[in-house]
Amino acid sequence: MLSRYVVSQVKHNSYFLVGLGIGLWLALATVPLEEDVVSCEDTTAAALDPGLDEFQPQREERPPGAVGPAGRTVTRPRYYSTELGMRAALLAGVLSSEAALESRAAAFNQTAADLQPALRFFITASALQGAPGRANVVGFTDTREMLKPFHALKYLADNFLEEYDFFFLVSDSTFVNARRLNRLVASLSVSQDLYMGAVSGDDTHYCTLEAGILMSNSVLRAVHEELDWCVRNSYSPHHHENLGRCVLHAAGLRCVAGLQAVSYDTAHLRPAHPDGPASLHPALADAVTVHPALTPEDFYRLHAYVSRVNLERVREDEARTRAEAALSSRHHPRGYRNVSWPTALRADAGLAPPPPPTRFDLLRWTRFNLTHALQLDDHRAVSKLSASYKQAVALIVEEARAWVERRWGGEEGGALSVSLEEGAWCWEPPRALRYRLLLRVTAEGGGRLLQVEAARALGAARLAPAAYVTESARVHLVLPAPDQRSHLTAFLERYETVCLQRDDNTALYVVVIPASDGGHLTAEERAHLEEVKEMVRAVGEKHRAGQHMDVIVSSIGRGAGTGGGVSGSGRRAREDVRLALRAALVRAAKDALLLVADHSMEFTEDFLNRVRMNTIAGSQWFSPLAFARFAQYAHPRFVEADGSRPTLHTGRFSHTELLSVYKGDYSDALRSWLEAGGSEEASPSAVLAASPLRVLRAPEPALLLPPRPRPCTPSSPSEERACLVRERERGFSDLLLGARQSLAKLLLQTQAELE
Repeated sequence: MLSRYVVSQVKHNSYFLVGLGIGLWLALATVPLEEDVVSCEDTTAAALDPGLDEFQPQREERPPGAVGPAGRTVTRPRYYSTELGMRAALLAGVLSSEAALESRAAAFNQTAADLQPALRFFITASALQGAPGRANVVGFTDTREMLKPFHALKYLADNFLEEYDFFFLVSDSTFVNARRLNRLVASLSVSQDLYMGAVSGDDTHYCTLEAGILMSNSVLRAVHEELDWCVRNSYSPHHHENLGRCVLHAAGLRCVAGLQAVSYDTAHLRPAHPDGPASLHPALADAVTVHPALTPEDFYRLHAYVSRVNLERVREDEARTRAEAALSSRHHPRGYRNVSWPTALRADAGLAPPPPPTRFDLLRWTRFNLTHALQLDDHRAVSKLSASYKQAVALIVEEARAWVERRWGGEEGGALSVSLEEGAWCWEPPRALRYRLLLRVTAEGGGRLLQVEAARALGAARLAPAAYVTESARVHLVLPAPDQRSHLTAFLERYETVCLQRDDNTALYVVVIPASDGGHLTAEERAHLEEVKEMVRAVGEKHRAGQHMDVIVSSIGRGAGTGGGVSGSGRRAREDVRLALRAALVRAAKDALLLVADHSMEFTEDFLNRVRMNTIAGSQWFSPLAFARFAQYAHPRFVEADGSRPTLHTGRFSHTELLSVYKGDYSDALRSWLEAGGSEEASPSAVLAASPLRVLRAPEPALLLPPRPRPCTPSSPSEERACLVRERERGFSDLLLGARQSLAKLLLQTQAELE
């Protein structure tokens, strides 16, 4: 039965079985019985074949020690905003004239200060005189007034098309509410073409130039491509018609007064009666532009009124926020009021101030009296007030005395005697210089102590004009030679790494200053000089930079009473800087950029570039504030609660004698200082401060100073205990010294009262 069933199935599927057999035979015939071995060279060639799929991993085999193909060098831009294509929001252009620069344009420039530095004035300058030498004034020699707007658009497109998202063009007879304009631009999206302004009354296609024209980057790009057509078809005496016709042809847009849920509001300045001034109303604060403003007084009056309206609105919002905060504080848990939200109550009188967000925001209070200050800097515990500090203290004490006499003079019924017990000042950079004064008020009926708080507000902010400076100047480092060989070796290693290997546009002067007067070298000093020369010569020959490294022996000598000490601290450091800088003046060229260095400083190429940019010949010298690390992180007992120690970057920005100045500027300042009767032993910073040069003082994170070394370095547990005992004794002696000073102060006050 089974055989008969099989035979029947074969008969019925005979065609299928024949086809299956033929297919298997063809498959075996087309596949080779033995594959060829592929060599390594073929594999490498296949891996480097650009025609292969780049997403498939390809194995590349190289013999040991072989060098692969050179990689592609990628040059990245200086700023990340350039690489990411980030642009600023707004650039404003004003059509003006030479005659209006000193009057109406100057008033426009001051009242629209919020648009700075993205503000340009376009004028038609004569061919002989040229454009005036101002930073934001652009002059065109083409005297055809009809083409001035197109010259301005071409200038904006050629220079700022890749830097700004929106462009604003307006006449100089229009007051611009800069704050309202910035808020308007911040609410718009640059992804949509924009041609916005006040629609002209005679033609609904164009925006009036008197009310201002706001264009997006894409519209200006389209106009720039069709400028030739726009110039050929400019036949109207009105600028806004020529501009509107150009935008309509290039971008196909008509003027709109509102877009993306925002509106462009403008206002007309009309006088209340024909011969009187224009009437002012609160709606002017909501307008982007107000016209016409024909005189500088119109600009200043409008700016003052709009500022007053905005200030009143801010005060109303503040009062409303305070009321809401006071109401919400009632719902806080008992014992936790004014601790969490609202934070506005934390700054009120009688409540604890909020903690600073970082250690750099912890402001420092300096105690003082009429003659001295305590802990004025990191180098002096008690210092006598200089002329500027003393004058400021006398001014604030006199104002406080006058205020006390006005406040309580009539109540006491007689003359008041007001004297300063002590005070403290705190410098708050965003706000003011704050004072806390403890005054003793004495009258016929007795006396009492009053605590008075005063503040000297900051002056008006202004933009200081500066010359164009590049990073191509050679920096000449002036280093007073340290006494120890290890200190000089460490500095030369840092100089070799930063300057000779990365930034070769530098030079080094190592100044050896003899300790004796007159500059005569002893045998020990002569040996030290030869050792310094050999070390500098070895580094110079290693990098073929001998012509940029020099050793100078100062023949001036130290002044009397300077004494010894550790280089880099106190009076010895200031004396070293003065002598080293004066000795380097002889060797350096007239236009040399001198940077006073310290053997312990750590710096990078960014610091050298900022020295080049912040030091301007003839107008400015640079005084960096170095970041000085705290010394506590190396103390064996200085450990956090969790067992960790402070990091190496724990410290504060401290003032040092490091500065950079051009040789010609310092020579002129020193000559003027000596002619005015100044002392020859004055520090370079004091000499430069008395000159007409401007000083730039700024924190410099790329300039680091190491912490002060420990008094002793123990090598065994017994020596460690001895060091701790010595530190405890020194702290006790400091405490006794402080108590002695306080007792002396109390005795002087008692004697003065008895007299």
